[in-house]
Amino acid sequence: MPKAGAARRILYMADHISGPQAGTEGQLLLLVQHLDRSRYEPALAVLRRSEYLEHCASLVPVTVLDIHKLASWRSIFRIMRFALELRRQGIRLVHCFLNDVSMIAPPCLRLFGIRVLVSRRDMGIWYSPARLALLRLISPFVDRYTANCQAVGRVVHRREWVPRRKVSVIYNGVVRAADTKDLAPAGVPKGARIVGIVANLKPIKRIDVLMRAFARVRERCPDAFLLVVGADTRSDDGKSERGFLEDLARSLGIQSRMAFTGRVDDPTPYVSRFTVAVLCSESEGLSNALLEYMRAGRPVVCTNTGGNPELVQDGVTGFLVPVGDVEALAQRLDALLSDESLARSFGEAARSAVTSRYSVSRMVGEQMACYDDVLAGRRSDWESSAEAGSARRC
Repeated sequence: MPKAGAARRILYMADHISGPQAGTEGQLLLLVQHLDRSRYEPALAVLRRSEYLEHCASLVPVTVLDIHKLASWRSIFRIMRFALELRRQGIRLVHCFLNDVSMIAPPCLRLFGIRVLVSRRDMGIWYSPARLALLRLISPFVDRYTANCQAVGRVVHRREWVPRRKVSVIYNGVVRAADTKDLAPAGVPKGARIVGIVANLKPIKRIDVLMRAFARVRERCPDAFLLVVGADTRSDDGKSERGFLEDLARSLGIQSRMAFTGRVDDPTPYVSRFTVAVLCSESEGLSNALLEYMRAGRPVVCTNTGGNPELVQDGVTGFLVPVGDVEALAQRLDALLSDESLARSFGEAARSAVTSRYSVSRMVGEQMACYDDVLAGRRSDWESSAEAGSARRC
């Protein structure tokens, strides 16, 4: 046990760390960076190596377990041996991020008396019948689940059969934007009103819906320009999503009025140029892209799914539209592009909401309070707030 007044040691475990641009890894790195070292002293372990960890100086000691296959006695033995070493080192608290580590680590850790938290940050799009069965078997070995919005917490409760007393909702934090010069994206005509989206090119992001809506908007707003900020991805058969979207642009006749930036390390300079910021995904947990839009004071149009309505208040900080509804999205884009006063009002309200409610210091403070509760054996207070239908809105 730690001496009175000494910082407790905590280990963060993840599948990998691809860098701060990825949503979950970015939140983990923020947490590690800003954790109060007088209360909790962090270390990090990952199942697999990554270019980011090999080339970037780490904030904390890092252990790479080199585990690539979960359904392996060798992998389980390696986790068991690692858990024994953690106990010898006096580490009694582990917080798991990402999916693989949350399926293999909790039973092994609990066997050696280590308290376990698991972070859930999406709407279960990776669930399969086999995975759900395994997760339900594992849940008794997890002391607390941290969800990044109410919607994700409800998914964990209903689909993984986790009691409400074991779920805490802790919203993401977003850092204050550094002063950056506005970036003039290549190919964007000077003075164009930019409809922008920050999202990797994946079918679930429904960028095709945005393109179809934009084609309708262009008929009434000929100076509008569509900018897509994000990396290309490939399907299981090797086909490029960007190739599909470029073909769609040609068929819609908007290829000269849109551009793809590809992967960028920091989308902030692009977001600062958006006239209207869009997120039209089929599914979202708590979107970091939305937080970035709002932090930059951009008016938002997003789909009414997952945690989006917990961030965006319809008609105040932005507009919510049904998933896949091209006409509704086009109408809301047209409203903000044609009414500068309305767009400014939404943007100012959005920036104010993020500044007051989604700070990194608030997120880190709530995480540490959750750790205190787990070590003290206290249940989550989400049970009563969820029963009351409490939901946080901007």
